[in-house]
Amino acid sequence: MNVFQTFKHRAEEEEQMDRPDSDAARLCRTLDQFHQINVLFSRVRGLLKRTLLQDMRPGEAYHLLDLGAGACDIPVWLLQQAEKKGVQLRITALDADPRVVEYAQQRYGQTERLSIVLGDALDLNAYSPFEYVFANHFLHHLPSEQAENVITLAGRLASRGFVFSDLRRSPWSYLGFSMFAHVYRNSFSRKDGLLSIRKGFRKEDLRVEPQVKVRYSLPGRIQWIHLTS
Repeated sequence: MNVFQTFKHRAEEEEQMDRPDSDAARLCRTLDQFHQINVLFSRVRGLLKRTLLQDMRPGEAYHLLDLGAGACDIPVWLLQQAEKKGVQLRITALDADPRVVEYAQQRYGQTERLSIVLGDALDLNAYSPFEYVFANHFLHHLPSEQAENVITLAGRLASRGFVFSDLRRSPWSYLGFSMFAHVYRNSFSRKDGLLSIRKGFRKEDLRVEPQVKVRYSLPGRIQWIHLTS
């Protein structure tokens, strides 16, 4: 495939790890690699420090809903940071794949204030009330209309706001990841990662409320942020 093919529209193919019959061992290796991928590429920890953690007040209690939580390394880290700040944070980590939920429960199922749940992220009402909604690399798994609906629902139901971070669709992101991703062997990380970039977003792809901040961030990220305070 020519890396300079048009990136005008989002790709619609299904990622291998999203298929219920995908190889279980390769799926687990992919989940093993997510921690490093999140640290090296998503830069989501700094984003959370500047947004949700900064918004939380010491001594207060909050409930956060993490959509498509995957391996759960991010919610575990977020709980640790909240505790250091003196915040009583509780997280519901939601994923629709029972294999992913089982993986996360085996590793972090005993973590205090963390509930790892099998469920539908399109039905946010089932998990309310909550103060915050967060998702990292989740929206690109959805058709654009569903992604818009999730952001809209998060704005209605999260009493203090939401942060969504995902992939910016561009040939430069694709080229950059393709040069590095060969290190991820015997997993879905490389092929699915490249497809994920093609399924990523540009600002004009989703219609959101005017109060939602939409911004690009390096390396190759797009974020939708709304905090009510």
